[in-house]
Amino acid sequence: MSPLFVIGLLATAALLLSGCQPKLQTGSAERPSFAPLGTHAVKYNFMPEKPNADEGEKIYQARCAVCHGADGHGEGPMAKTLVAPHKNPLTDTFALFRAHLEQPSLPSRPARFNNLDQMRLNSPFALYETIYRGRPHTAMPGFGHPSYGANDAGPPRLHTEETWNVLFWEWSRATTKAKLDAGQRIYEAQCASCHGLAGDGKGPKSDEIRQKIWTWGRGVGPGIFTDRDWMAYRKPVDLYQAVAQGVQRRGLKLMDPYAEKLSSGEMWSVVDYIWTFVYTPPADRR
Repeated sequence: MSPLFVIGLLATAALLLSGCQPKLQTGSAERPSFAPLGTHAVKYNFMPEKPNADEGEKIYQARCAVCHGADGHGEGPMAKTLVAPHKNPLTDTFALFRAHLEQPSLPSRPARFNNLDQMRLNSPFALYETIYRGRPHTAMPGFGHPSYGANDAGPPRLHTEETWNVLFWEWSRATTKAKLDAGQRIYEAQCASCHGLAGDGKGPKSDEIRQKIWTWGRGVGPGIFTDRDWMAYRKPVDLYQAVAQGVQRRGLKLMDPYAEKLSSGEMWSVVDYIWTFVYTPPADRR
C-alpha cells in the first residue's frame, strides 16, 4: 500500500467524521446565546459584610499587640525577641549530605501599620492572607488555617469576619481623622457627581458612564467603591494612580486626571476616604 494512498484514505476519513459532529444549541428564541444565565448572575462578596474596625481592635489588642504594639507601630513587648523559624535553603541543602551547619536565628520584625510605603503597596486581601494563613519562614503565625512553613497561632481560631475586622483596624493606622475629613470634602466636591455620595456609582452623571462601562449598570467593578469583591484586591497605589493620571479604556476617556488640580497629599486623602465605603473606621478615625 503506497504512502499516498494511506494519506488520501486518512484525509477522506477526516472529512467524513467532521460532517458527523453533533451540533450544540446554546441559545433559544427566549434567550440568545450571548445572554448570561439568570441563575448564575449572583453577586458574591468575599467580605461577608462591611468590616468594623472597632470590633477588630478588640481582637487586635488581645492577640496582636504583644508583637505589633498597641498602636500598630511594630514595637510590642515581644517585638525584639522574635526570630524566623529554622528554615534556611543553605542549611537544608547541606543537611541532605549529613552536614549540619550552625547558624544564628535571624530576627523577624513585626510589620508596622503606620509605614505608608508598606501599606500603600498592600491590598486588603494580602493582609487577610497574612493574618489567616500566616507568613512562611517568619515569626508571623496563621490565626485561621496556617500555610506550609508558617507557625500556628493556636486556638481560638479567627473566622472570616473577625479576620476582616482586625485587618481593617490595622489598615486604619495608615491614615488619620484629619486626612479622612479632608478626603471626604474633596471627594464630595470633585468625585461624587459620578461615583455617588455613597461610592456606589449612582451620582448625577453616572448614566453617561453606564453607557461606557457596562458593569456600572450592575453596581460592580472599577469605580464602584462599595463593591467589596473589587476593592479587596486593590492597592492604594492603584487608586492613587487612577486619580492622578485619569482613566482611559479602549480609546474612551472615562475620568480626567487630577494631578494638576490636586496636590499629592490631597489625592492620598481622597484614596484614604474611598476605603471608608468598604469598612467602618474606628472611633479615633471618625
